[in-house]
Amino acid sequence: MQSRNILFIVEGANDEPKFIRKLFNVCYRDIYNTYSYKTSIHVLANHIEKYYPDFDDGFTDILGILKECESDPDELQILNNQYTDIFLIFDFDPQDQFANFGMIKRMLKYYTDSTNQGKLFINYPMMQSYKHFQSLPDDDFKNRTVSVDQCQNYKYHIGQISSYTNVEAYNYATFVSLAVHHLRKANYILKGVYEELNQENYLEVDSTLIYDKQFSLLTELNQIFVLNTCIFIMIDFNPKHFFHSISNNRSSFLI
Repeated sequence: MQSRNILFIVEGANDEPKFIRKLFNVCYRDIYNTYSYKTSIHVLANHIEKYYPDFDDGFTDILGILKECESDPDELQILNNQYTDIFLIFDFDPQDQFANFGMIKRMLKYYTDSTNQGKLFINYPMMQSYKHFQSLPDDDFKNRTVSVDQCQNYKYHIGQISSYTNVEAYNYATFVSLAVHHLRKANYILKGVYEELNQENYLEVDSTLIYDKQFSLLTELNQIFVLNTCIFIMIDFNPKHFFHSISNNRSSFLI
């Protein structure tokens, strides 16, 4: 198989690059770059809505959009490269003062293919949700939610309660164990069943449906389910291998 050359367009300049770097050191040997947007998806959504209202007509390149806003030559070089896959990783951030939920839904519906226009992953409420565990396995994760008020100090809160704050200590079993918990959570949000999806059902998951469920919960109760979706990148890379691993080596993981 031809080696991939991957670009991760991420929100933060610290947590997301560190997570991706460790994931690739442990699980993959593909070539990749990270580009940090350094502000929220809501700011990006508002920018796209203002200057590219028809972005989803298939003629607008996300790299072109970002290059128009970038002045750093090193960052521009990253955006000027050619990539086999593009992944966008951003936080839901329901407390954002520039919130544009409607435009973000349009982005989710459009950015669905990493090898074409790019694939968008949204973390609820933010990136640090991947480690929202005091122990693994954790069946209580099924009902774990956060309020909008709690989102204000979410990073600090996770730093105080999580037993998995040091991503540098993660191994393959840790990544798979976390991914399975978030996979079950996605299934619970979509279907009310806290079980991991199989490969066929996973490939049919519509991220906009998860978004709709989360937005409904936000509107009705001012809270959202804790869910990290960027960890599903490790499933996207090789679904057959991932589901074979958890099917045939369950005792190796904390699930």
